[in-house]
Amino acid sequence: MEKVIWEKAYGKGRDFSQNNLSRLAKGVKLNMRQYRTDIAGACKAIVAKDQKDLAAVGTTGTPAFYINGRFLSGAQPIGNFKKLIDEELAKANKRIRSGQATAQNYYDVFVEAPGLKKLGAPTP
Repeated sequence: MEKVIWEKAYGKGRDFSQNNLSRLAKGVKLNMRQYRTDIAGACKAIVAKDQKDLAAVGTTGTPAFYINGRFLSGAQPIGNFKKLIDEELAKANKRIRSGQATAQNYYDVFVEAPGLKKLGAPTP
């Protein structure tokens, strides 16, 4: 089903309507009773929770990227990724050189442990 969604829903006009998805599910011979149960219950709840969690840190659409907790929104030129990654790499190298961290613990100490407290301004 995942492959069919990419090819026939996303790839052909981004038609994620309930009618189209049900048609695709029938086409790949999914158990339609289970399909209807899942989309009305467990799957719907999972998607709603994910959307709520992402909205809490300012992510309301895709694509969205976080590089060491810094938000990069939308489709971006490769240069914007390079700039952000280079900035983060420079910070890491400086902290490692000064003895504040090691290459092995940098991510845990300076990215994971502090956690994302609030969303910074998106990088252009």
